[in-house]
Amino acid sequence: MQYQRFFSKTMPMLIAGGFLFCAALSFGIKYGFALRMTGPFSWRASGIGRYFFCLNFYFSIVVCFLGVCGLTVLKEKSVIRQWIFLLIAFAGSVTGGFVLNDFFTINLCFYSAVIAAVILVFAFPVNLYIGGALIACYVFFLFHPYYMTPVWAGNYLIPEPGQIALLVLIMVLFAGITAAIRFLLDKLSEARATIEHLNQVGTQMLEFNHRLQEYVRNTGEEAVRKDRLRFTSDLHDACGYVFTNIIAVSEAAISWSYPDFQKMRETFKLVQNQARDGLKRTRETLYMIRELREPESGSIETIFEMKSILEKITDIKIIIETGNIRRNYGPDINRMLTRIVQEAFTNSVRHGMATRISIGLWELEDSLEMTVRDNGIGAQHVVKGIGLAGMEERVTQIGGSLEVLSPEDGGFCLKVSIPLLKEKEDA
Repeated sequence: MQYQRFFSKTMPMLIAGGFLFCAALSFGIKYGFALRMTGPFSWRASGIGRYFFCLNFYFSIVVCFLGVCGLTVLKEKSVIRQWIFLLIAFAGSVTGGFVLNDFFTINLCFYSAVIAAVILVFAFPVNLYIGGALIACYVFFLFHPYYMTPVWAGNYLIPEPGQIALLVLIMVLFAGITAAIRFLLDKLSEARATIEHLNQVGTQMLEFNHRLQEYVRNTGEEAVRKDRLRFTSDLHDACGYVFTNIIAVSEAAISWSYPDFQKMRETFKLVQNQARDGLKRTRETLYMIRELREPESGSIETIFEMKSILEKITDIKIIIETGNIRRNYGPDINRMLTRIVQEAFTNSVRHGMATRISIGLWELEDSLEMTVRDNGIGAQHVVKGIGLAGMEERVTQIGGSLEVLSPEDGGFCLKVSIPLLKEKEDA
């Protein structure tokens, strides 16, 4: 971040300061720092004093540099003040090189300082438009000096068209080089931002999956605990009652003093019926235990828990509208809904950089419709990754459809249709 801040804040001022220093050095070499030197102009004939001539030049350098500093410091903070400082820098660059007729030294240094600052400060393609407008304005004032002041225009030599063309070519080439530097810096900044985003997303997704697995595990353990209590109660009610009756009847038969074969037959018949009934109930309970599958949490509860987890570990706002859907659609559809929502959450965080996700669910006569949309960056061409492609394949296998869109107003949209006819027939 400090590296990026240096190039976005300090570099424009350093480049502009370097060009303005070259302009001051060229002025000192050609005209001398001593104010007693008259220079190439007839100051007495024009009525312009030597002090005012030097004061105008150095004052213009200060004004131009302050304008560039204000333009750079106020980047992305105050647009109006930024444009005001741009006008100040432009005015300083025009007046600093005026009446000197040093087009390829002092004037070019002034112009390059402002153009470099504009290219580095403003974003593409605005910086290119402003840079082109500045070059056009500089050429206009070179050809029409009397728009500045009629007094100074008498000492000004209008450049030849060839000189202007060469000057424009140099400024355009320099603007192109500066734009290339700005482009590379932007790409570097994007790469660093992408790496930081992926690192953050990786940490968030790891925590998200960990918490989701913990929720599913806890939900499954709770379901198993409830089933265990229910099966224990069923076994107690079925087998305990039967064995208690068998024991009671057996004790009564043992206590008989005189055997009665008819009564004994009836007693054994009763014991046999009780044992058969107990065996039947025991088999039913064991069959239920044998057919017990991995506990499946309700689709709506799982989706809401995923929403809660993601909102805790990120700054994303998630809105879920359940409409008229049921609480549970069976293990297959439940699992498909949660997997699709989980994949949509992952894509929104990892690729879309979204801050808001909305989920809409609605049950039609023979299908369940779900729409997931975010406000991320979207994509011009949607490429389905492994996750979405796998989801689409599974949805298509049961006769449904999965559509991935990137709306014109931005974001990412996922539309899913799951048929319910087969599910209802099975029920």
